Amino acid sequence: MNMFLPLLVIAGLGLAQGQGSALKIIDRGAYLEECAQEPIDLDIVLDSSRSIKAQDFIKTKQFLHDFLDYFVIGQGRNDVRVAIIPFGNGIYPEIAFNLSTYATKSEVLNAVMNIQHMKGGRTDTGDAIEYMYKYQMTPAQTRSWAAKMTVVVTDGNSQRASHTAQMAAEARASNDISMYAVGIGNVDMSELLNIAGDNDRVTAVKNFDSLDSVKSILAKKTCVRKAKPTTTTPMPQTSCGEANPADINFVFSPADMGADGTSWTTSFISNVVDTEDMDVGFRYGVVSGSCPDDEGFALNRYNNPGAIHRRLQEYDSIRMPKLSQRVAQDGFTSQNGGRPEARNVAVLFASAGKKGGALRREVADLASQGIEVYIASPNGSPVTIPGAQTLYGTSSRQQSEDFISRLCPT
Repeated sequence: MNMFLPLLVIAGLGLAQGQGSALKIIDRGAYLEECAQEPIDLDIVLDSSRSIKAQDFIKTKQFLHDFLDYFVIGQGRNDVRVAIIPFGNGIYPEIAFNLSTYATKSEVLNAVMNIQHMKGGRTDTGDAIEYMYKYQMTPAQTRSWAAKMTVVVTDGNSQRASHTAQMAAEARASNDISMYAVGIGNVDMSELLNIAGDNDRVTAVKNFDSLDSVKSILAKKTCVRKAKPTTTTPMPQTSCGEANPADINFVFSPADMGADGTSWTTSFISNVVDTEDMDVGFRYGVVSGSCPDDEGFALNRYNNPGAIHRRLQEYDSIRMPKLSQRVAQDGFTSQNGGRPEARNVAVLFASAGKKGGALRREVADLASQGIEVYIASPNGSPVTIPGAQTLYGTSSRQQSEDFISRLCPT
């Protein structure tokens, strides 16, 4: 008898690129585990209250966009269908959409990004959950063979906590809906637990900037346990890292890139390390440490304007070449965790223009030592340097997936 295990796990490339029924077989010893996307009817219950700043509401929509982008979305039998209901001072069905409203992924993603921030004066979470299960996720609206899943995203405690808890309990029981709660900031954990019904379905982040780090964890796949056949069958596939391990150093300078570029870079790195196929056989390092040139100077350090001007000019120097030199010198030594059997890989983060072009000598040096060099560009404009592989894509997710596909070609 087969046992079905719905899991919250990291979504792999086969799902993110719309390949649908991508299959992976994992040998668990006593049984084989087949992992592929499960058909899901998914509802987003979205806080649109005025306690959320305009820029943070945009971050929330981007989080939902990137989270949904992991799935094969459509109206096919095995696709993921999406609905959303915003709330604040009551609910806002006039800007909501239902499971059957949109037929393609691009339509759903565009609709999410265009949702209006209503800036409601209350946090009526319970009302939104009630609307979700009574109007959007009823047995008549959902598919009998699909998993039912609702994600509640909120930055505050509801005005009627007991009502919220009651509506969540009714939703879980009404149509076998799995409830997930994402709390941002100072949200009462007991309320998140009352919504989800299980600690394993609760996610809390300290602020809106931290949402990006949890999007892949929320991506859902299904693994089906099957008994091992008694006859000889092909061996399960060996993972990329087991077959060809790699030590990967990510190299970037926050001083060169600024806050937005640094946030983009950390999102890229998170996407890589969160990918399921990248958890075995890979080691990760980051080279971005403060250089002495970044430090200030004491009152008695310099005694003439010329010396001060020369010191100030060092702040305008580009840090990435020095960081690249550090990687070449000791980034892959055994003292720093390097392995003799592993590929040496360096991912350099640089924007197009002067700062990207300044790396030519360093890239040549890295390549001459047998280090595989990749260049990611936070501004989306490809940086092309001889000896390095350019990563393409307009977002950190797209460029990270390009990197993974090159590192682990299928």
